[in-house]
Amino acid sequence: MTATLTPAGRADAPASAGRDRRAALPRAVLRLHRTALVVGAVLVGLFTLLLLGSLLWRSAYSPAEVAACGTGSGCPGLNAYETAHTVYWSLLNQSQNVLLLVPLVIAAYAAGPLTARERELGTHHLLWTQSAASPARWLRSTLALGSVAVSVGAVLLVMVYRTALAPVDGAWGVGGWVPGGYVGSGPVLVAYCLLGLAFGVCTGTLIGRALPAVFAGVVGTGLALVGTGTARPWLWPVSTLATPFTGDRATWPAPGDGGWEADAYVRGVWLVTREGARIDPESCHSGPRGMEECGVRAGVESWLVEFHPLSHRLPLQLVETGLVLLLAVLAVGAAFLVLRRRTP
Repeated sequence: MTATLTPAGRADAPASAGRDRRAALPRAVLRLHRTALVVGAVLVGLFTLLLLGSLLWRSAYSPAEVAACGTGSGCPGLNAYETAHTVYWSLLNQSQNVLLLVPLVIAAYAAGPLTARERELGTHHLLWTQSAASPARWLRSTLALGSVAVSVGAVLLVMVYRTALAPVDGAWGVGGWVPGGYVGSGPVLVAYCLLGLAFGVCTGTLIGRALPAVFAGVVGTGLALVGTGTARPWLWPVSTLATPFTGDRATWPAPGDGGWEADAYVRGVWLVTREGARIDPESCHSGPRGMEECGVRAGVESWLVEFHPLSHRLPLQLVETGLVLLLAVLAVGAAFLVLRRRTP
């Protein structure tokens, strides 16, 4: 009897080689975009250093010491605190604008250098050949690595901003319902960053030229930011306040009445007639007796205020996050569909 001997490991060699070539694709994508990852990490670190550094500087002066110091030029502690607070407040205000720009920057990079430039230069063909990966697998690897990097960076930005915002959250001009403060203080920032990545990859795959793709990705992400911001007050049921209508200004609704908090987001204020019709108060300022005459003539019986207290911010953010992620999934699906139709 004779036996045919096969060298050990030879049967598994093709499968092992295939796995190695497929594993080379994520490494190639990382090497190709490692500069962007380093720059992004540096920017997140700088954001953290500035915001938390200003917060620590401001916290170095206790409220009791500042109150005991009094006022006047002979109080260096108070003067130093005011300087620290001014720097902290300025950085906090500016950080809100920066956070709104982050999804747009991600969309620009995803549309240009991450996707369209590779198609212009033919780099994607080299990656497909060296890694034995299909175009769909190449796109999946790019999206997976990009999503991890974007999510980690966005979560860090949210944590840093919320930590810096905590002492003054809801104060006028910062946090609360200010667009940048709203987006930066919850999970919706992560969703918008992923949407920027998805829109960028979609436009880069669809257009295939860097500059037009960057323009389309940024515009698409910006329109999504504006559109969801406009629809935001209607994403969660509002609280209402109804008060009787009279011509006396003392009886008109004001923050502090019926749960209407000073830091609430007011969706609308109306005059309501006995038939239930709503009248915009801005249309009633004309005439010799103004609001009173207009209300009596129209048969107004009550004021109606619809508002979102600050406690509605998190539910609104969760609903908005779901809608934004749905848009991101649709954009990614469109990118795969375009790639499938354009490649054999």
